[in-house]
Amino acid sequence: MLTDFCNGLVKNEKTHEIIHWEDTLISKESLSKKFRRSIKKLTKCYLTGKKNYKKEKEEKEGGKKDNEFKRLVAVGDIHGDYEHLITILRHAKLIDNENNWIGTDSILVQMGDLNHRGNETLKVYDTLIDLRKQAEEKGGRVNVILGNHEILAIQGNHFYTSLSDYELFGGLEGLEKEFGPEGKVGKFIRQDMNVTMVIGDSLFVHGGVIPEHIPDGLDELNKRAREILLDTPSIEDLYQLSLQNITHPIFSDVIFHPDDGPIGSREFSNGLDSEICSRLEETLRLTNTKRMIIGHNVQFYGKIRTKCNNKFILIDIGISRCIGGGYYGYLEMLLDKNEIWARYLEKN
Repeated sequence: MLTDFCNGLVKNEKTHEIIHWEDTLISKESLSKKFRRSIKKLTKCYLTGKKNYKKEKEEKEGGKKDNEFKRLVAVGDIHGDYEHLITILRHAKLIDNENNWIGTDSILVQMGDLNHRGNETLKVYDTLIDLRKQAEEKGGRVNVILGNHEILAIQGNHFYTSLSDYELFGGLEGLEKEFGPEGKVGKFIRQDMNVTMVIGDSLFVHGGVIPEHIPDGLDELNKRAREILLDTPSIEDLYQLSLQNITHPIFSDVIFHPDDGPIGSREFSNGLDSEICSRLEETLRLTNTKRMIIGHNVQFYGKIRTKCNNKFILIDIGISRCIGGGYYGYLEMLLDKNEIWARYLEKN
């Protein structure tokens, strides 16, 4: 568990006062014909293992399909920095000054790792859970990708929890209750956060999907993940299983492996283009997508970076002041203009 290390960083605000990146056009290459015309193919969002999820999703969202949205905003890892999350969402014109959803024509995709390191994890979860409901009512959408730190929390690993968060949650007992199957946050992680998503021709995942992850496709990957998440009991029950030499799949299944699974993999992010691009292309072919967008790997000096001719986009810029420097930025896809932008705030 952390001490007051994070508080010192927050008081300093940031370590990069002289750095400011200008907004950058990453791609004007088509989200095009495929996004505009192949509606039946693209409204299939790979979210959960529910057999009729597409129907349930459309009923829940009033039948609004991916290609009816004008833009998509993707935000990297938050790690408990509520103030920076709110500042980014306001700049992206997704919420107003009272934190009400105003992005009626927009999709927000947050890339996971909402918790650990920072001091206001509970406010971060509460905000996104509330905005998800607001967006559904107002014609927008909020989707949250499952990060490795969410998995650590429901496994009972609170090593990265700050002292402030530890106290706000009510100590170890409070943490385990909140991240358990009956807690508000625990239910959100198990029921609503997604290992992978496809929107348009973009694949979103926290760490990276390699071909070996999807021998039976993304649907089966997500179905298996959801089954395991919904079956993950309290920390006490996991402990009791361990006493019987029973390892729950939340620890043993490759999906949740800290290095080799799609949530924790760094193969694409750490490898050279010459080493990874052909394997990336294979994943994109298998998933019928044009690019993969990830969080998980903090980029130097708060800059969104790309690899393999913009087909691999890394958007964890270190938003949290408790890790990575406290930078402001996000990825914006203007779906009606076929443009992808890296956006940065002047606060940087």
